Amino acid sequence: MAVFQRQEFDVQRIGVTASIPNNDIARCMYYLKCVCTAIECDDAKILRFTNYNNYWALSDDEDEIVYKLCLALSPDVLDNKVFFHSDALCGDSGNEFYEFSQIRHQLMAVRSILIAGRTRQVNKIMTYKLSWMRNNYFGPMNRLADRFNPQRRLIRAMVESDCVIS
Repeated sequence: MAVFQRQEFDVQRIGVTASIPNNDIARCMYYLKCVCTAIECDDAKILRFTNYNNYWALSDDEDEIVYKLCLALSPDVLDNKVFFHSDALCGDSGNEFYEFSQIRHQLMAVRSILIAGRTRQVNKIMTYKLSWMRNNYFGPMNRLADRFNPQRRLIRAMVESDCVIS
């Protein structure tokens, strides 16, 4: 929940430009990096999977871990809590981070979020354009679902080959 009332507070744009390799695992790792930027994420086991420039160093099993982490930390969990869809607040980029240096009682952004049974502090919020979410989450996750779900891969192959089962 985010409620903005007439009150002074300091909001600062803090995003930086990132160059993401054109690879589904790298894009998912970048998405995880954005999640960890927005919420308290000090677990070294998760942070290991945010180094998107070294996506190539992960094993197939680690690729699947990245995929499953993204499923667990999907936009459904974060939307309107720490991620906000707003083309206007993104400017020319696909996403943007904001930090509140002074939060008063009149500004109600959630202070913490429950993820996988653990309470996490919200450090920043991220705004995004739908194209950014498609490019860095929905598209890669859809393609990776085929890779990590053999049954889905079989169904897609049957549909693409016009195979009919009677």
